[in-house]
Amino acid sequence: MRKLVLVLSLLISAILLPSCRDSREVQSAAAVGAPSKSDTLLVLKPTPEQLAKAVAAHNVHCPTDGEKIGSMGPAIPVIYKGRTVLLCCPNCPKEFAADPDKYLAVALADTVQEK
Repeated sequence: MRKLVLVLSLLISAILLPSCRDSREVQSAAAVGAPSKSDTLLVLKPTPEQLAKAVAAHNVHCPTDGEKIGSMGPAIPVIYKGRTVLLCCPNCPKEFAADPDKYLAVALADTVQEK
């Protein structure tokens, strides 16, 4: 019985711990704005220095809900894979974080060309 409990505990830990670690990395990086060597780093609250280093996506609409950037107040920037994506309101970073690859693709498809 003890062996079964031990095996089940190890199995559950092996499944749950990697996902916990990943979410803590995103949250801690967002909280402190720490740069990382990983090109998949999601920064929900970037510093001015991080924004200066990132490449702007130049999206016109919020990729999470389609609202025009600036229509709901100042744009909220996030950085993902070295690209700055603008969001329409303070509620959108959480949704962006749920599927950043999807929303980065939406933002890059909705861009204005620099003149």
